[in-house]
Amino acid sequence: MKTLKHTILSYFSLSLCCFYTTAINAASLTQNSSEKSHTVTKLLPQTAPTIDADTDPPHKMTLWIDSSQQSMTESVHNVGEYIDQSLTKDEDEDEDKLTNRSYLRIRQRSIYSHRGELDNDFKVYFKLDLPHVKRDWKLILDSEPSDYDSLESKQRGIASGSKTQTGDTIGGFRLQDTQFGNWSSDFDIGIKLKFPIDPFVKVRLTRVDNISESWTTQLEQELFYYHSKGFGSLSQLSGFYALTTDHKNIFRTTTSAQYLQDDDKWELVQQFNIYQRATERDLFEYSMGISADTDEIKEITNYWVSAEWKRRIYKHWLYLAARPQLEFPRDYNYHANLGIMIELEMFFSKNRKIDELKRYIPKPVKQRKES
Repeated sequence: MKTLKHTILSYFSLSLCCFYTTAINAASLTQNSSEKSHTVTKLLPQTAPTIDADTDPPHKMTLWIDSSQQSMTESVHNVGEYIDQSLTKDEDEDEDKLTNRSYLRIRQRSIYSHRGELDNDFKVYFKLDLPHVKRDWKLILDSEPSDYDSLESKQRGIASGSKTQTGDTIGGFRLQDTQFGNWSSDFDIGIKLKFPIDPFVKVRLTRVDNISESWTTQLEQELFYYHSKGFGSLSQLSGFYALTTDHKNIFRTTTSAQYLQDDDKWELVQQFNIYQRATERDLFEYSMGISADTDEIKEITNYWVSAEWKRRIYKHWLYLAARPQLEFPRDYNYHANLGIMIELEMFFSKNRKIDELKRYIPKPVKQRKES
């Protein structure tokens, strides 16, 4: 209970630290920039002020953006180190210091469709790495868990926690990547960080097999239980095929089924994807799929095709994505519904190497151990 209390307090302290350090940094940066400009004016020739007048504003903005990002990154890292050290303070101080890879992701997404309305979604995902904690336990904080979102939104990458109420942040611990035989597993346990207390537990099992030189399969089984909503199950079988030898172009087919006790029905989705890593800064994804549920098994829920362009627009932490899509949903009597999604993502981490554009073919447990 004491550990949980420290965790909750640290979580709320993060926001305060971020805003405070950003404000202080910005104020300091403005003052330093002003003093620096006076010094430069004295040293440069008379024509220099005219050039500075054109180039100074964007330069100051770039410095402010970098400084703010660095402040947020340091805050995330410090919180992660503080909790990690608090939980292991009785251990030998001479033990080698491990790298803390805590990170914060902030995402703003807007979706507009011809027959629907403009839908804005803001989500924060905070993962604390605890490298000194035994058995690889990780602390997880998620502001809008998507466990009870529709299967289609999960498979299309547009899950937004729409079936959870605003503020249903969950916090807990994850025993990550435990391996036995050809299987690997994750185990989560925790609660929603609000009253009334709503405990949850989640288990994921994964197996990867090379069925030929060209094809790799991945079987995933996820079981989860929330006290307020009941039991849920997600089963998924994926096939991967490398279209190029460097694995920059990959074909993927996915068959999945989800059961939610709260809805008392099965959802089914079949999807095909092609990932194309065009450059180091650009990724293209082409998708088509079909969904159905057991409420109206004779009718399809939706057909869709989409194409997404995702680009790293600034350094290693800022990404922009645009996804035009065409749907034929049952809700609109299968009439064509053209739409577009715009997404902006920011990542804050001191030690974790983040590449949101990377798509890869998973490896079996034995190959991962060898590598």
